[in-house]
Amino acid sequence: MNETMNTAPEINESQKQAILQAAGRKVALTICRFENKIQKEDLDGIGESPVYGAFVSLKRFRQLRACCGSLGDSIPLVDALDQAAYRAAIDDIRFPPIQNHEINDMEMEVWILHSPELVGAQGEDREKFVEIGKHGLMIIQGEHRGLLLPGVATELKLNAKQFLEETCVKARLPKDAWKNESALLFRFQGILLKARLRDMVPEKLADQILVPPQGPTRADLAKLADHCYKNIGKLFQNQIPDFYLPGAYDGTVSGACLRVRLDKISADCAQLYMTNPQPLQSTLLALSQNATMAMRQNGLRPANLQKTALCVFWDPKSLGNAETVDVSSIDSTKSGLLAIRFGKWILGYAPGKKPEAILEDVLKNSGFEKDESTEILSVQVGCTDIAFMTSTVQKPLIRQEPRKPAVSGLFYPAQADVLETMRDEFFSKEPVEKKPYPGVLVPHAGWKFSGKLTAQTLEQVDFSNRILVFAPKHNAVGVDWGVCPTPRWLLPGRPMEGDEGFSHALVEAVPHFQLDSLCHDREHSIEVILPFLTKLTPGSHVVGAVMVGGERELAKSAKELADWIRTLPKRPTIIASSDMNHYESQEETLQKDQEVIEAMQALDPEKMLAICRDEHVSMCGCIPCAFMMMTLRELGQLNRAVLVGHTTSGETGGDLKSVVGYCGMLFE
Repeated sequence: MNETMNTAPEINESQKQAILQAAGRKVALTICRFENKIQKEDLDGIGESPVYGAFVSLKRFRQLRACCGSLGDSIPLVDALDQAAYRAAIDDIRFPPIQNHEINDMEMEVWILHSPELVGAQGEDREKFVEIGKHGLMIIQGEHRGLLLPGVATELKLNAKQFLEETCVKARLPKDAWKNESALLFRFQGILLKARLRDMVPEKLADQILVPPQGPTRADLAKLADHCYKNIGKLFQNQIPDFYLPGAYDGTVSGACLRVRLDKISADCAQLYMTNPQPLQSTLLALSQNATMAMRQNGLRPANLQKTALCVFWDPKSLGNAETVDVSSIDSTKSGLLAIRFGKWILGYAPGKKPEAILEDVLKNSGFEKDESTEILSVQVGCTDIAFMTSTVQKPLIRQEPRKPAVSGLFYPAQADVLETMRDEFFSKEPVEKKPYPGVLVPHAGWKFSGKLTAQTLEQVDFSNRILVFAPKHNAVGVDWGVCPTPRWLLPGRPMEGDEGFSHALVEAVPHFQLDSLCHDREHSIEVILPFLTKLTPGSHVVGAVMVGGERELAKSAKELADWIRTLPKRPTIIASSDMNHYESQEETLQKDQEVIEAMQALDPEKMLAICRDEHVSMCGCIPCAFMMMTLRELGQLNRAVLVGHTTSGETGGDLKSVVGYCGMLFE
């Protein structure tokens, strides 16, 4: 370390203001796409002082909007500050690009870093060298690097151990990596300066560049709604629509909903652009085309069309998650509330209504849980109606016909004879002893990568006549916890029988589940397993459920499922479908998977979930797997976990830089 960085730079009040003015001007002008460079003359004589680095953080409505910086053995303050301000303005890819008008609402923090020290202690002794409120931390292990500023620990009210763990998480390392001798741990100190970003913008530019977007007026929207109505009529007659309405509003928006009102029903066509706002008129043309297509598919004609309504929204502001959000300051005459969860969203707009009541309506109508997975935003709204609520959350759909294959020809062969040949090659050549294992974990990737492990896990099971398969939900269509109501699963060759009565009974027993065909239409996580079951247990019936989110519901739902299973004349075999860590190197995936496997072998589903959550293990079926384990525990059947095998896609495909892990495990 350079000795000149080992003491805090002496900065007087005049220099602090100079630093804030220079950094704020750089951030604001860079956001507005003006060239600007911080010069040493801007910093009141301190520009050439050596520092460890500088970071600039931007917050809007108390939510982080960007945070970037630079570090070096010894870097002049002017260079560190210029780089940090530039990167915070346009380089933080974790967030959507910052718009000019957001500068009005932003707070800026500037950290001047100094006094870096390598923590020489090892193991748990390192904790003694971390002083909350004084030290920031950086950890380096292999290609992993993570840094947290001193203010993080105080803002989140962390103790020293928790601060060390969160630094590891930032580096995408296991939480306890700070104890490893191979991990380099540094502590450093910093000087914090704060300012309102708006105050840093030169006045001669402020009126030009910081004007918030106004959006369309109600008169604009009435014209555009009528324009859509006419275009739908033209599209029905196979005429060329009017692509553009001269003189009408065509600014960029974050989303729009076109509501078509028919004889006795109405239907919404909506689009959301969170990270890349789009011109309104091109958006409305696409929505008009979608509405026309939907009407044709449902046998409706232009004569059925009575009116179109339009809702447009722009200027999204993140307010946090549904568990902690405070919406009391929202002006409901201008703004609506937008909730987003697992790719689905809902917008509520009710001028004059209390924002807390609007949020309650939004969550109630969406079915979204009030937890950290539901993001809440405010948006400016323009609307032809007095109030508006629109959503991409579909209501459950129950079809009585068999469920058709969705991924045959992709994950496994589409031709029955080819399928059987490939599948049969995966099984052991010698007879295998079977046991009535109550729970099984198998992967669901393409057969090329995980078929052999799936076969050699399932072939050891003496199956019940009813099989419950719990699997992850990979797409946003349908409900979050959805039971397939199908009487039969169609496959190339032999189908797999379902059980409608069993499906209905499962939903009655566990109310968090819903019957829904939609969430199964394109899902592969159950389908790829079924051809193995048609060979091993052709007389059994399969009821499948997909799951995303709902960790807080697991323990209660597992107890409900176990209580129901106890009433059955014969207990079902439970299968959890999951791949392990996704798209990291072979070394990283093997390390992360091993921690999860050890938690499963310790019969600890809560620990398994915590590892996946805290150490960023992208095990897609961690919720279904934990649900199975908790249910077995309630039934007194979680006594031992037998690892059949663990492999990765790299061992088959050869690419070790980005692999997916697979595990087969039997529970008894």
